[in-house]
Amino acid sequence: MQLARISKTSDRFGRYYTGDNVAALLVDGMGVHSPDLVIDLGVGDGALVGAASRKWVGARFVTVDIDAGAGHPSLHEKEIFSLHHVGDALGDDLCQRIGVSHGTVDSALCNPPYVRPIWQRHFAEMLEDSGLSGVMPKIGCVPADVLFIAQNLRFLRRGGKLGLILPDGIIAGEKFAKLRQALATAHRLERIIELPRRVFRNTDAKAHIVILAKHLSPQDTIQVQRLDETGTLTSPLALSTDRAGDRLDYSYLALLQQGSDNSLTRVRDVVEVLTRGPYSSVGRLHCRHPVFHTTDFEPGRDEVPSDFILSKAVAEMLPGTVARYGDILLARVGRNLEEKICSVTRGFVAISDCVFVLRVKAEYRKRVLNRLQSADGRKALSALSHGVGARFITVESLLNLSI
Repeated sequence: MQLARISKTSDRFGRYYTGDNVAALLVDGMGVHSPDLVIDLGVGDGALVGAASRKWVGARFVTVDIDAGAGHPSLHEKEIFSLHHVGDALGDDLCQRIGVSHGTVDSALCNPPYVRPIWQRHFAEMLEDSGLSGVMPKIGCVPADVLFIAQNLRFLRRGGKLGLILPDGIIAGEKFAKLRQALATAHRLERIIELPRRVFRNTDAKAHIVILAKHLSPQDTIQVQRLDETGTLTSPLALSTDRAGDRLDYSYLALLQQGSDNSLTRVRDVVEVLTRGPYSSVGRLHCRHPVFHTTDFEPGRDEVPSDFILSKAVAEMLPGTVARYGDILLARVGRNLEEKICSVTRGFVAISDCVFVLRVKAEYRKRVLNRLQSADGRKALSALSHGVGARFITVESLLNLSI
């Protein structure tokens, strides 16, 4: 697998390693009792298949990893790991190399790497065979996560179970909406478990356990839960399968459920302007005037620093939206974006494209600002955000926030 892009915080193959507690939770959550044949494509250090071997004592395991050094020491400790293959799990000749035919596997385990491979012709056939063709806006930019899902589905028999660990972007990102809907309708998407941040070493990337059954009729609802920091599972939320394309992350759905009362006022009901600035984080450095960026929010300060205040004459000459008196500024991206909120109390402010300017009706300004800066408001912003590493908030999710 040739790589076009790799995460900065993963190993050289884009892998983050699964902890034993998460591996056990995934295997238990699959609800499988005694499978005969199990595969793990991209086995890494063997955490998932190790947990499965302790539960499925009589199963035969076939594992694959591109790294010749993968799996040490756990992968080779037991006799069940003898069917380990070094090679590309996305290769077009994988069936022949591992001696397993498509449609014959009972259960599959997978924690895909966080990479984007260079596009190969057989990837299109892989997506077509698994019913996932057309789920991505650009066919040549399909990430490894999606390709690993497709490859696993090809190997599973009808009714076979797939247990995955997927990044937050696939579970909550807008560009993966078609993928989520396809998984929920062409297969039976049974369970989603949101994992706490920092569950993987060296990163605070948020991930989710996903359990699905191949080509079984969808259920009316999908069970969505969260594993909290103490290792306790929340009570499940029942999400309508028809809404799988929206978002599947527990934090967001729980927030949505709390604000499901139609009588509640939302940002969209009072907004006049919600947009981001015209300057990139690099481009702003070449401007003759100061541009307010995410790094310019000061902890504990509720107003824009005076260094960024512009006169009306200067503001009128600038392109794009310029923040003005009464506007609320909040970070659109960043690891701690919920902490970065302030208001414009005088003059005008040029902003970068990493900052939202929120302009609401005058009578709601104080109410909205107080809501965003409250403990509950910051928690809500955190729940609305998603993404691996640096999180971000979309316009639509912010508009739906109750005030």
